[in-house]
Amino acid sequence: MPLADPRLYPNRLAARLGAATGSRWDAAVIAQAGWGVREAWLALQRDVHLQQQVLMGADAVVLGLGSSDSLSTGVPRPVMAALHFLRPTPLRRRVRRTIDRHHGALVALTGARLHYTPPSVYRHGWRKSVEALRLFAPGAALCAVSPAIHDGAFYAHRHPFYARYAEETAALGAALDVPLVDLAALLRRHLPEFNPDGIHWSFGAHADVAGAMAGALLPQLSDVRTA
Repeated sequence: MPLADPRLYPNRLAARLGAATGSRWDAAVIAQAGWGVREAWLALQRDVHLQQQVLMGADAVVLGLGSSDSLSTGVPRPVMAALHFLRPTPLRRRVRRTIDRHHGALVALTGARLHYTPPSVYRHGWRKSVEALRLFAPGAALCAVSPAIHDGAFYAHRHPFYARYAEETAALGAALDVPLVDLAALLRRHLPEFNPDGIHWSFGAHADVAGAMAGALLPQLSDVRTA
């Protein structure tokens, strides 16, 4: 699906902010599949485009971290990262496909005990990401999210670390004065409407999330520039 689809929450959020402020808002999404707090923090340190051409002109920022970090993984992440260097290429692709096909079974086999992101790394990366956002977008409204929920076979329909990471995020948000959007509370009633993978949201869920994010950001927008 194109990222510009107006039914997705970043674009719904931009539309809501525009309607509320009377000015045009454009959504810029900076992400890659599977990004967690480590990847986001590295991008904030190293990506000059993100720092200077996205954040420095931003009126509002949503820190959408925590959902991937709270998941279990069937294969240790350092092993998955090392697969990038596996050669020959057909072997690497075959290994990746095999892991993807059996990932749910691997999560179940390991008792869902392998962290996607260890708690200490999550706390450090989340805090440093907020500090970087306030450095590069000092006047921007800011909110973050608590981890999303899922019912995906890819993760063996298990989410044992959710409560721990939700608590960690709530504590970080309070300590750093970052308002949070509770994704689990918004998504729970939409679970039967999720895509067949049990992970990706319905359009109704996107609408509810956009509304909650607008509610968190609008009180901070006392002096909005035209985007």
